[in-house]
Amino acid sequence: MTAQDWAANDPEEFYARLRPVEQRGSEVNFPPIDNGLDYLLSVITSLADDEEWGWVSARDLKYAVLHLQAAAEVLLKYRLQQEHWTLVFAEPGKAKKEELADGSLASCTPAQTVDRLRRIVGLPIADKDAAALTKLAKTRNALQHYGLTDSARAVEARAVEVLDFLVRFLDEQLLPALPDEDRQRTTQDMWTIRSGVSRIQGFVTRRMQRLRAELEPHQNRTVACPHCDQWALVVADDNSKCRFCTVRTDALDYFLHQRSNASYRRCLSCDNQTLVCGVLTAAAPDVPVDLCFSCGKTFPPLKACLRCHRRFQPHDFETVCAACLADQAAKEDQ
Repeated sequence: MTAQDWAANDPEEFYARLRPVEQRGSEVNFPPIDNGLDYLLSVITSLADDEEWGWVSARDLKYAVLHLQAAAEVLLKYRLQQEHWTLVFAEPGKAKKEELADGSLASCTPAQTVDRLRRIVGLPIADKDAAALTKLAKTRNALQHYGLTDSARAVEARAVEVLDFLVRFLDEQLLPALPDEDRQRTTQDMWTIRSGVSRIQGFVTRRMQRLRAELEPHQNRTVACPHCDQWALVVADDNSKCRFCTVRTDALDYFLHQRSNASYRRCLSCDNQTLVCGVLTAAAPDVPVDLCFSCGKTFPPLKACLRCHRRFQPHDFETVCAACLADQAAKEDQ
């Protein structure tokens, strides 16, 4: 039911349900935690209310991204400010308290914020969470400054990753430090946010479950999609297609671009120079394999020969390469 429906049916009940900042004539009062929670509630409203019916619009996604990035910046920078007020400045050595007070400061970028939280504050922000925050910031910049064309499913999935992180960040880093009265004030908002995140995560999970039968035969050549982060990008000879967000991408080019230290060699099956070392696949997400981005075949990773130190493809549990084995056998025959 929309706000208009509530107002038409029972205006008094409708306005009684509003939070203080939603009441007509209310004063502007958004301290950092309340400000971040308000942005998150807006995201939940955009993504969770109509998703069950498949009615999330491009406009809903647009404002979900803008408000989710705003929430991330407010909450992460607030944690920096708790450590020391100068850390939220782009150049802490030139920080001025009056600029912080009146909001005229040039603040640190999202990337600098995460870096400072890790290095200076010592927070254990996982690489996966840092990557999700970086992707969100890029998506927001595109929308804010020059527009965006992207897969709706990919945008939703990326938003879920950041939502999940921010709820954990609130629970572990921000809410415990609040006075009891302030923490109690956030209880209802946090319940709504957690409930919404659970619903949205459920939608993503159900979509992946529907794809399970389609993806099952291809697990050995399915990698995490760079657009939606789901294990649904099936590597193919031509441009690969993610079965979750439907985005087509040159998986080999993307993989090598993201991992500048990635090595690749000639495939033993199709003879193309497209066998990439140390790839994680849906078949065993924690076990690196060598995957051919042309034919989709996988091989155990190369080993370093204990004798000559050259890398070789073991067929069983060999610790030396075939050339060294033959050389050793020849010497024993002499």
